[in-house]
Amino acid sequence: MTKTIEHYSKKAQHYYDLYNSVDAESVHSDWKAFLQKSKAGTALDVGAGSGRDANWLAEQGWKVVAVEPADNLRTLAQSNAHNSVTWCNASLPALTALPQKPNTYDLILLSAVWMHLPKYERPPTLKRLAELLSENGTMYISLRFGPNDEARPMHPVSYEELATLAESNGLKARNLNTVPGKDGLQRDDVKWVTVEVVKATN
Repeated sequence: MTKTIEHYSKKAQHYYDLYNSVDAESVHSDWKAFLQKSKAGTALDVGAGSGRDANWLAEQGWKVVAVEPADNLRTLAQSNAHNSVTWCNASLPALTALPQKPNTYDLILLSAVWMHLPKYERPPTLKRLAELLSENGTMYISLRFGPNDEARPMHPVSYEELATLAESNGLKARNLNTVPGKDGLQRDDVKWVTVEVVKATN
């Protein structure tokens, strides 16, 4: 992940502009119904990038902790942050530098992050996220299907792998896209699947 984080920091302005060129509501159309029926609570945006999604959630009343390990990208995002967004420098799988409060989150978002995690980092990542998810919380993880980018390495993903990891951590996964969705940045060779994850007791 170090190479990937360095790349995002080095090209911070590029990615800041790129991600903000797409509307958060359209990117997350698969689960925006969740926001419409849920009472705003605490949210954790892991790999928050430009802050687009964190600000979008904050505008709807959520108290958001935005995690971004790429220093220059985080600095840019902080300069335009909603006052209900708290930024912090932490990285997966440990997320050791989170604020002391809250202990758990009602909403956890990993948008365009999972494919950057090598296979061996995924089990500890999901274990940590399961600890951070509140009893009635919901997590959304997007899976990217498309070519690798050597500058920011991407690893193969599958819904089946994520569902198995979820089950082993007392979680239950649901695929929101039986047919992978189109890329918000209009890349023909990139498709996305959104996975909803909740506590298995829910």
